[in-house]
Parts: sequence; structure tokens; C-alpha cells
Amino acid sequence: MDEIVEMDEIVEMDEALGITTAAARDADGGPGTRAEQVRHSRRARRTRRLRWVMVGAAIAMVMATASVTRTAMASPAPSSSAAALAAPPAGSPSPPGVPAHSAYLGAFVAPHLAELQAQADVRTELAQMGNFDGSIGRPLGLVHVYQPWNNPVKVATLAGLASTGVTPVIDWTCTSDASIINGSQDTLITAYADALKGYGRPVFLRWFWEMNLVALPRASGCLGTLGASGYIQAWQHIWTIFHTAGATNVAFVWCPSIYSLGTTYYPGDSYVDWIGWDGYDRKQDPAMLTSQFLPFYNNWVTHGKPMMIGETGATIDQATYLAQLTAVLPVTFPQVHAVLYYDSKSNSDWTLVDTPGQLGFTQFVAMAQTPYFEFPFVGS
Repeated sequence: MDEIVEMDEIVEMDEALGITTAAARDADGGPGTRAEQVRHSRRARRTRRLRWVMVGAAIAMVMATASVTRTAMASPAPSSSAAALAAPPAGSPSPPGVPAHSAYLGAFVAPHLAELQAQADVRTELAQMGNFDGSIGRPLGLVHVYQPWNNPVKVATLAGLASTGVTPVIDWTCTSDASIINGSQDTLITAYADALKGYGRPVFLRWFWEMNLVALPRASGCLGTLGASGYIQAWQHIWTIFHTAGATNVAFVWCPSIYSLGTTYYPGDSYVDWIGWDGYDRKQDPAMLTSQFLPFYNNWVTHGKPMMIGETGATIDQATYLAQLTAVLPVTFPQVHAVLYYDSKSNSDWTLVDTPGQLGFTQFVAMAQTPYFEFPFVGS
């Protein structure tokens, strides 16, 4: 049953269970500035609607493991039920489900690692998953899997993710659009389409994301003289090969940067399953969701596609930003059915942290325990 749980009540439950959480320790007193932060945190959390599953155990795990010095840890061995997830389901492969009135919650989990290092090997992320899922008290719904064009992630590696119950969002980097259009990449594309079809589980495929940031090296190295037209032809070529191969479990996610609407790069409704965008809170702008996200959403929601925030993050006030997302998405962005946090570094360090005045990880846990973001775990 859903219930409203305030911070005072959480502390009382922790004390009754003999758990010394960060919230309980801070509530006992201490430096004045910290006490003030706790009181502010209590007020901010009042009226937040949470459904806590196994409250005592979840809170204990969350508070014990959330810290600014999160590092890679080996995942525990899969249980027998988790191992069963590694076997492909019987029957024709199906694409990821679209929540009716809720959303997937996902992340890229490589705390504090530089972008090239973090994205270079999915095994770095796999080593984090047991620790991260235990910390938030549930499995993630989606996990980013970054991969180079010439060396797609092996199906056996994806099966390791499946054992945790998540659906991968495969971020496939680009190559020369001309080489895709002229067919010289067909052997590689076809082999990967066949491999993912054989994988048999739902997969999101986000090819050449943020294509509208043409100054980025990974974009400028792919876009040729045809510009946006070449991008569209290459996308449609890849899509056609996947569908000819019968890889019906792969949902194609078109995902520009929020920097612009990306209209000239859109491949067409027939070639896109989900429309996404990447957008970060870089300046602690309280109006960001309406000034940046909403214009993009309003422009593309008319296409009738499920939508995804492919990458997002904050550095200055993670808790405030995530609380805004939790409250606003179901009301203002109802067609957004997936949100993925970038729990790592790129140009800034977006890693979720818990420090005095910065309770980002704790707020992500609250988001994860909100019923709206439990898909597909409710009733599972």
C-alpha cells in the first residue's frame, strides 16, 4: 500500500530497527550548518510520495553504501532466479515494452571515471551493478552500454546484464555515413543485427546520439559532405538491415542533444521507435525543465512516439534537480517513459554523491522508490 513517509518517520523507524543511518546520525545534532541542512532536507522531503519496499532493509543498504568515494565493486554471483534471466525467452523476440502510465529508470554506472575510460569496456559497468542495485534497493530498469562501431558488445556480455533484470540501452558510435550508405559496412551491420536477434531479449539501440552537436569529434568524423541528409540515409540503411534480419526485439532510439530540436536530422516516423534527448543541468537553472526540456518535448510529442531522456545529470544541486524531475515528469511530460542518469564523468563529474549539502544519491534512491519509476518491477 502506498504511504507518505517523512524524514522524521524514517529516522524513527531506523532507531526502532537499530539502524544508524546518515539521516539518524545527523538528526541527533552536530555542527549547526549540518543540522540546518537536515532540517531543510526534512522540509523538502515532506509530502513526497514513496512506496518503500522492505523499509528497514532498503534504508539500511542505501545509507550504508552511499558516499562520495563510491568505487568499483565486483557484482555478487547471480542467484538461480537471476541466472534464469540469462536464457532467451521462447517465441519471437519482442521490443521493450512501453509503460502506459509510468517510466523506466536507468543509468550509466561508472562513478568518477573519465568518459573514455568509463565507456571503453562494459565490464567496468558490470562490476558496479551489484553494488549500485543493492544501494538503491532495487534493480535498475535500463542500463547504458556504450560501444564502438567496429566492436559491438558481445551477446554473452549482454546476458550478464540480463541476469540483473535490466534492459540494455546500446549506444553505438558512428562511422563514416558514406561507408554505411554505399554498403561497405553491410557485413558488420548484418552480423550485429543477427546477433541481437539471437539475443532474443528487448534491446534499445541508440545509434549516433547527439548528432546535432556537429563540433564534437565523434560527430564530425561521421558526418560527410551530405550533412544531415547523409545521417538520415545511414540511419535508414541500418534500420532496414535490422528489420530485414528480423531483429524485432530492437527498438531504435533517435536521440539528439537538447542543444537544438535536431529537426533536419530526423529519419522519419517509420524508422524511429522512441524519440529521446540528452540534457544536463549545467547551471543550476530552476527553470531548465520548462525553458529547455519543454520546447523539445512539445515539438516532438506530436509524433506519437514514446520518449526518453537518454542522458541527464547535475553537478551543483543534484537533489533539487532530481526532485524536480520526479515531480514534474508525470505531470508535464507524460509521454516520457524512460529517464537515464549519467552517473559518471564527461566534461563535468555528474556522479551521484552524498556530501553535506549535496544529497544527490539519496534523492536518486527516493526517485527509484517512487511508484511512477518502478516499471517494470511492479508486480514482478
